[in-house]
Amino acid sequence: MIELNDDLLNKYIDGELDREMMEQIKEKLESSHQDMMKYRMLLSVHNELKKMPAEEVSSSFTSNLMLKVQRSLKSKREQNFFIVSVLSLFFLICVGIIGYLIANYIFTAQPNSSDVVTQFTEHSEDFITLLKNFFSKGNISIIGSVFSFILLISGYFFYDSLKHSKQE
Repeated sequence: MIELNDDLLNKYIDGELDREMMEQIKEKLESSHQDMMKYRMLLSVHNELKKMPAEEVSSSFTSNLMLKVQRSLKSKREQNFFIVSVLSLFFLICVGIIGYLIANYIFTAQPNSSDVVTQFTEHSEDFITLLKNFFSKGNISIIGSVFSFILLISGYFFYDSLKHSKQE
């Protein structure tokens, strides 16, 4: 004989089984009090669910949902653009600092050598000293303060853009 489970009994209630299987289940239900109780409980739930009214949604549900999805996608794009912009700004500042150091070294280089690259490699110790001086204790505080200030301002604008995207 077959073993009854909730899935099989639900298919029996819905009439989704072939005639032979329906007969086997009927015989099993008549022979087992426990299976009959399970069947009656499932049938009761089935009948109660049929009595429940179908949930109605407004005619503008789809358009409202799509509008929210589009706003969410727009917000994500704006956040990504903002993060890329801030990272680009930090990169440009770093390139500017390096450019300043290289330009400072080139303009303070000895004029007797025409090949700047050769002179740069020959006097790399001078360049390292220049770097050490640029990133000295006093200067590093200023550089750190500028980076921190930029980070705070970008954080504020990021927070503000998130707040406005949530309100829409």
